[in-house]
Amino acid sequence: MGDNPVALLAGGVALGVLVGVLLPRAARERELLDPLGRTLAQRVSAAAQAAKEAGRQEIDSLIPDRDSTKERVTALFGNVIEAAKTGGQKA
Repeated sequence: MGDNPVALLAGGVALGVLVGVLLPRAARERELLDPLGRTLAQRVSAAAQAAKEAGRQEIDSLIPDRDSTKERVTALFGNVIEAAKTGGQKA
């Protein structure tokens, strides 16, 4: 044991965790920790929702809107038709 104190420490921590898992929770412990658990769960949920909304807004900002896309496609086709007419007249 004296040769490897880290293993002894790790074994003690593992034993403590095992005993903690096996012991039933006391009413006082539940009374004190349940509100904390609910608060943490609410905060994590709110943070996840905020991250989801921020991601959605970022994606929406990258995708062009419908009207802008329609105008660009119309202009592109107009340019292609004009180029075809000009090319046909020169030939």
